[in-house]
Amino acid sequence: MLAVTLCLGTLIYVQHANSIIVDHDMRTAVRFSEIAARFDHEDGNLYRLLVDASANGRAANSGKRLDDIRHRISQIGTDLAGQRQALDPQDSARAARVVVELEKYDEAVGVVSSMLEVDFTASVAMLRPFRANADRVLVEIKTIAASGIADAHHHAQAAAWRTRWLVALVTVAVLLVAGLSYVWLALAAERGVQLRTEIKRRGEAEQEALLLARTDVLTGLVNRRAFGSALESAIEAAMTAGSGLSIVLIDLDGFKNANDTHGHAAGDTVLKTVAHRLHSLCGAGSTIARLGGDEFAILVPDEGGISDAMALAQQASGVLHQPLAWRSNMITVGASVGVSRFPNDGVGAGELLHAADIAMYEAKRGSKGGVCLFSPSMEAERSERRRMEQELRDGIARDEVKPFYQSIVRFSDGGLCGYEILARWQHPRLGLLTPDAFIRLADSTGQITAMTKSILRQACIDARQIPAHLRLALNISPTQFEEPGLAEALIAIILAEGVAPSRFEIEITEDAVMDDIVAAERVLATFRRSGISVALDDFGTGYSSLSNLRRLRFDKIKIDQSFVKSLTDSVESEKLVDAIIALALSFGMKVTAEGIEDAAAAAMLTRKGCTQGQGYFFGKPASFDEVAKLLLSLPHHVAA
Repeated sequence: MLAVTLCLGTLIYVQHANSIIVDHDMRTAVRFSEIAARFDHEDGNLYRLLVDASANGRAANSGKRLDDIRHRISQIGTDLAGQRQALDPQDSARAARVVVELEKYDEAVGVVSSMLEVDFTASVAMLRPFRANADRVLVEIKTIAASGIADAHHHAQAAAWRTRWLVALVTVAVLLVAGLSYVWLALAAERGVQLRTEIKRRGEAEQEALLLARTDVLTGLVNRRAFGSALESAIEAAMTAGSGLSIVLIDLDGFKNANDTHGHAAGDTVLKTVAHRLHSLCGAGSTIARLGGDEFAILVPDEGGISDAMALAQQASGVLHQPLAWRSNMITVGASVGVSRFPNDGVGAGELLHAADIAMYEAKRGSKGGVCLFSPSMEAERSERRRMEQELRDGIARDEVKPFYQSIVRFSDGGLCGYEILARWQHPRLGLLTPDAFIRLADSTGQITAMTKSILRQACIDARQIPAHLRLALNISPTQFEEPGLAEALIAIILAEGVAPSRFEIEITEDAVMDDIVAAERVLATFRRSGISVALDDFGTGYSSLSNLRRLRFDKIKIDQSFVKSLTDSVESEKLVDAIIALALSFGMKVTAEGIEDAAAAAMLTRKGCTQGQGYFFGKPASFDEVAKLLLSLPHHVAA
């Protein structure tokens, strides 16, 4: 549009300029035509005056008339000279010659007029060149006028062609703008369609994003954020109505094991199945959420009170314990469930979730698969547990958890053959604590390996100060046994402290090795290559098979103290002990009986062929200082 406007403006300007040029040429031609006519008229007057004077003599007023004519002719020359600046160079030169001719004309007039009184015949003869001079002047002036007309005609034609070109240019510009406008409108229309499509797509994307922001993608349940918002709204409604509500918090038991054993696809199937079962169990008024990982929550409205929530929790626990099929396997997980109530256990969403979380962990701590209703005492217990957790972490770093030693004695000669390393925590606030007070805490909080390494390092220092034939037995928990690189790390500590690995024995339980025989075989082989022997602890309480015992090639079996303590009173325990001793000896393993508290049990085990024993009958766990003093007081044959 701007281009068209510029073209139209240019056309108008050119037309105006052409008009001015042509008009100027025409005015110039007209002026010179007028000059030519004036000169022709004055020349005629002069000629007649001179002829009359030549024929009849000078009249009385002829002099004045002659002066007037000469003055007007002089004025013509002045006007002609003034018009030269408006002429082109060629016509300007002609005008200059005409001015010169007029001057000569004027001189000739003066000469002729003065000769008329003297000699008429001579005067008539002089009129011929005079007339020729006048004709030349008139021809030149008319030529200039004709040139102006020709210029005007030429300029008019040129202007007409320029106008045609400009009209053509404007036409092309208009057509181009029209075409571009059409293209632009077409593109705008297409863009409009695209924008409407984009707006629709964005609207759908926003709806989907909003849904994703509120929904767990895997299970289709609401997520933690949406559950928090729903809980806050439910609390406000309950406050207004003066009613209550409950939260059922569910944490799956054994999910990690199922995920690790069968793969993440199986884990996803478990989570989807849990969501489906909870949907089937809960009413339409309940809000079910996956809070993250293997943790779920149910918001239960106050219809039947807390009894409804507890009944729902029990049902959820039972339903989630049911096995599910995964390809050719059956996967079984359980659930620990905690329940909190509004307003009894809190008036805010965070408080209620925290209370349900405490109850859930209490259920998990008591016995997995249980259901627990929150009580205020749990908060104090959990606060104490968190405090103990931090104190244990600090205590491990400060070597407050120390190795204590319990004697292991040979039945054949009563000699001392080594010690089992047992942990004791010299707590700065609570005094000396036995493993029952902190081992489960260390295991559940992931501090067990750091504690084991600290105890082993201290035990190596102690080992350098006791006879080299005395061996030290160190316990490894099932959770530690799953850690990659554990064997290498413990061996590195022993070597770094300058102690022979053959002086150590690793004790593991049946549960630690039976879940993954191949991995267990690899770890045990690493220990044996370094010279460390391996004992199977608490034998008879797990699920060992004879093939696994033969495959894993333990160096020793330790009979669980529960069988030893009932040995003299229970025929079943005696038969079981006999079977264990016979089995161990048939595999070429040593046998150590734990929990020996009296001479009768020691004597019976000796007769049955048990090779070693430990328990309070031989000595309670003692610090290294006490052990060192005891070693100094023992006869040489006992300590050897």
